[in-house]
Amino acid sequence: MKKQQGFTLMELMIAVALVAILTMMAVPAYVGYGERSARASVQADLATAASALERRKAQNFTYAGATAGSGPTDTFSNRSPSDAAPGEQKYNIILTLLTSDGSPVAAVTDVAVGYEVTAVSTNTFATGKSEALKINHMGQKCYKPLGAGVTDCVFGTDKPWP
Repeated sequence: MKKQQGFTLMELMIAVALVAILTMMAVPAYVGYGERSARASVQADLATAASALERRKAQNFTYAGATAGSGPTDTFSNRSPSDAAPGEQKYNIILTLLTSDGSPVAAVTDVAVGYEVTAVSTNTFATGKSEALKINHMGQKCYKPLGAGVTDCVFGTDKPWP
């Protein structure tokens, strides 16, 4: 009598179940890795923006005239990653120049003595939720985690980013 070779149906079902379980554990970890990577990139871009603004103030004695955009004359990029093509960025970066009372500069005659640089995710995460990170002229940082419609964070209220 010949001995049959191969796998039984039960053995194949067990192998498929193990692969499914491993996949269910790996996919969320991979998605989380992408989010953490994008967050680290935008933190570096915000620090670069703050450095560019401080350099501008050291040279011109004011933050006035600083801009965030994609042109060669802009102080820093309005996208993160900064080398991303339009529409491919993970975060939009917004610059707000501030007057001495902390309100946004409204007119050309207002003196810009401070700034806030805010990065808001573009809903490109698999979760479909957004987050905001911010840094200001005093070095304060805040972070508002993923949530529906998150557009800003508040210094002293929301947690700082590392």
